[in-house]
Amino acid sequence: MREKDERYYHAQLNIQQCSRRGLFRGLWSGVSKPMKASATVVATRSAPRPPTAVEDALLVRLCNQCGECVAACPQHIIGLFSGLPELALDANGCNECGECQRACPTLALASSTTSTGAKAIASGMCIRQVGAECDDCSAACPHGAITLTPRGIEINADTCSGCAQCRIACSTNAIHMTMR
Repeated sequence: MREKDERYYHAQLNIQQCSRRGLFRGLWSGVSKPMKASATVVATRSAPRPPTAVEDALLVRLCNQCGECVAACPQHIIGLFSGLPELALDANGCNECGECQRACPTLALASSTTSTGAKAIASGMCIRQVGAECDDCSAACPHGAITLTPRGIEINADTCSGCAQCRIACSTNAIHMTMR
């Protein structure tokens, strides 16, 4: 076996060299990729939850089932079902006031997300389909998720928070709530 001389080690050092800029660029690209991917993750929900609730797996561990969120809700749409806060969107819409989050003694309602886990969908009963003028649902939507078309409405699922204010405003019950 042949001994490695000074030229070999010098060549290896030159190959392994990296500028400071290259080092930080490499480190930052490894760090920023997971951050970008995690920013688009939406909390998974099995039922409509208060808008700032953490995802269900964490909610089970954090919620102490005290019912403070139920008592604090001015719309009276939060109930404890299976020990977890759930929205009854058939009765009323969530105005996203944040009272439930302020009343929660744990961090169960401290998420940065504002989605209830539900989304609005339009049925075939919209009176705009027959040429009638109506913009009640669009005017009631606080997120601008409803676009009026000549023959109905279009609901943008990405901007819809699932608050059900559009469903409450619709006089023909043409909007229904479903889970994402």
